[in-house]
Amino acid sequence: MAGYRRGVLKAKVNVQTLSRFAASIECLERPRAGSLVWITLPGLESRSATVEAIEGIVAHLRFTEPFHPAVIDAVVYGRMNSLH
Repeated sequence: MAGYRRGVLKAKVNVQTLSRFAASIECLERPRAGSLVWITLPGLESRSATVEAIEGIVAHLRFTEPFHPAVIDAVVYGRMNSLH
């Protein structure tokens, strides 16, 4: 689960895939390709991403700046609190 924001619209979304560079989320809103959105993963600050494509309710995003490998491992394996 992650936070999602585009403009004033805020929502909770399910993260389907996550890497240092990109993510796929289930999003009931259908932002256009090229739109800037913000994703907030548990324990982290918001991160900007660009919508690359929409397939049904799945939005494929590319992060403006990639995550450090240790941070993405901590998020994926649920160790985010151990970094604080």
